[in-house]
Amino acid sequence: MRTKQAVAAAFALLALTATTSCDGAGPSGSQSGQAPAGKNGGQAGGGSDGDGTAGAGGRVEAELAKVAGTDELVRLISNATTCTSVSTKPTDTTFGDIDDASSEGAAADIPKTNAKWGIKERVTCDGRDASANGHELLVISDMARFETAFKARQAAKLAAGKGDTRTRWFIGQNFAARIFATDSDERDMLSLGTLGLNCSPHYAAPPQSTTQQAIVEGCILTNFVDA
Repeated sequence: MRTKQAVAAAFALLALTATTSCDGAGPSGSQSGQAPAGKNGGQAGGGSDGDGTAGAGGRVEAELAKVAGTDELVRLISNATTCTSVSTKPTDTTFGDIDDASSEGAAADIPKTNAKWGIKERVTCDGRDASANGHELLVISDMARFETAFKARQAAKLAAGKGDTRTRWFIGQNFAARIFATDSDERDMLSLGTLGLNCSPHYAAPPQSTTQQAIVEGCILTNFVDA
């Protein structure tokens, strides 16, 4: 499985760097390219408003992997990393980088937060170390809204001297995933038809990597995985 994933990742990166996009370039010094197709269970192809890909039409996101729901998302992520003890309970799916207040208070506010962030469904699962934080998996109904909210949250944390500029979230056509795993597992996420989302001000990936303008101005998609 690892060998197949490595080959798939290599082809994904070659496809990303070989094709020049007409949508516009990323940050200065970066290259823009075609997004990798969905693999290992993810569906690739264009989406349309109303099917969980609102705001993605015509952008690089429309060429990323797509899932039908949380069950398929869990199966997809399982191709890159361990994903056990799956839960969709509100108290299990309150995530510190999205929700505010305590776990109990944030759980009560999930419907409001989901609407603000364009989140359709939430699910979490455990990695190899069950004592660590679980993977954060989201099915997205409006990717533009998700990127907008994420950009505002990331800027606020940086302004407060918290957080960092590392690429933490991987997105597909209609999902977002933050996994707590090894660097190798994070790189395997690229073989699933995802790219890293980063909205840090003035973020620039290393020269050997590739970036593409995301839906929201000031956000980019990259095939660079921070070590």
